[in-house]
Amino acid sequence: MQLGSFWRSVRRSARAGVCKAVLAASLAGCTVSDARDGSAEPDSLHLRVLAMHDFHGALRPFRAPDGTLIGGAAALASVMDSLEAACACPTVRLDGGDQMQGTLDSNLTFGASVVAALNHLGLDAAAVGNHELDWGIDTLLARQRDADYAWLAANVFRVEDEERPDWATPSAIIESEGIRVGVIGYATASTPRTLRAEVTAPYRFASGYGAVQDAIDSVWRQDPDFVVIVAHAAGTCRDNGCVGEMVDFAREVPAGRVHLIVGGHDHTAGEGVVNDIPIVRAGGSGRGVGVVDLYRRRDGSHLFRMTRVAVNGEGKTSAAMEELLAPHLRAADERGRATVTTLAEPLSSSASGDRKLGTLIAEAARLVADADIGWHNPGGTRADLPAGTGTYADLHRVLPFDNGVVRLSLTGRELRRLADQAGPRYYFAGLRVAFGPGAPGDRTVSLMLPGGESVRDERSYSLATNDFLADGGDGFLMLVDVPREAIGVTVLDAVVEHLRALPTPVRLPIP
Repeated sequence: MQLGSFWRSVRRSARAGVCKAVLAASLAGCTVSDARDGSAEPDSLHLRVLAMHDFHGALRPFRAPDGTLIGGAAALASVMDSLEAACACPTVRLDGGDQMQGTLDSNLTFGASVVAALNHLGLDAAAVGNHELDWGIDTLLARQRDADYAWLAANVFRVEDEERPDWATPSAIIESEGIRVGVIGYATASTPRTLRAEVTAPYRFASGYGAVQDAIDSVWRQDPDFVVIVAHAAGTCRDNGCVGEMVDFAREVPAGRVHLIVGGHDHTAGEGVVNDIPIVRAGGSGRGVGVVDLYRRRDGSHLFRMTRVAVNGEGKTSAAMEELLAPHLRAADERGRATVTTLAEPLSSSASGDRKLGTLIAEAARLVADADIGWHNPGGTRADLPAGTGTYADLHRVLPFDNGVVRLSLTGRELRRLADQAGPRYYFAGLRVAFGPGAPGDRTVSLMLPGGESVRDERSYSLATNDFLADGGDGFLMLVDVPREAIGVTVLDAVVEHLRALPTPVRLPIP
């Protein structure tokens, strides 16, 4: 598969400027390969890889906890262009997956605005992240048709015939100024645990080197100069060593078969070396760019340099990118600026905090579904709400996944089993759960309804939750076959309706 881009040709005809990047030290606990500059040998090959991951629709810059403005597609484009110009060498731009889902700027267009931005960025290939499937396979295929870059996943197979589905292209050969780069995709094997079962059930997400070995072998038959894995799978190096799905994968790779892994799924930045293979993550939401210089010397040996460059949201930006995105951002602003409520106090998304925000969401689902009990997962609560005016955009940051409200019917016995599996991190409304010191399976001490009545094993209760959990997400497979009814309202809209009905300024009781 030969890939090219109009924007890449434009960039390379207009190289200018210099960007100095300090080489990052390796993380403790991981071995660092020789990083001498292979370009000193006149006939050695030098390829620069610019890597990103977990962009999650972050088209505009955002404030870090310390107040720094970081990221944004226009700043990201400027940084990448500077890094390519500074090298004046063959360069490819790769992504570790989860490109679209997560912001109003993206979700209003079901990711089309993000794909347009990444086309303009000159992306060459991306892993298929788990959240790429959030809107279903048909939407994923539509976004893939929009893209000028390859979406890759070599470890996904149809259950019915063990063939790869149309949306999971295993590999691509990218040519950059005469250098051939084989790129193979990898989707985390945990994908079925993070998505609705109806989306993932037809597919098998295999793990390990063996799941993609045939794709790697196919790439090597096409005479590449370098082979890279783009992987939406985590792998982290800490003081006590390297662990994670991509670390396990790297340890299985025969010597010389893979020269770099561009990681993802874990949003934090980090790099390490496992089995002589560098693994790089630049940080999610466009906050940084991973820069890996790969060298092939005359004797066939390979060397590398690794660093990360932060993306300053207040630095130089690409005017062309800003112009491209302006209509999308205006549409999102128009929708997002609508005032929903006024909050008397901030609400935290942390399950270890006062639990008010998660319980509010569970209560909103309970009310809109006219159910006995509401239930919400901590992973579905993605941001805090500050005190003061709360807008639709603020609430969308809390609930970016467009999940629908579903009403389930459970017996008291099933409800006890559910609460026991969920444990204290999950949020309930209309139900007070007391946990004992036991392990999962026997730690639920009591289930109490608001009037003080205990839940009875044989009685039927209605439970309102999001369709992710109802379809077995987070491992709650016991719910897959439970009788249900779709309410036809998203969790976000249920929360908006609930907050608008409360007197302002809203002050919630401690659950």
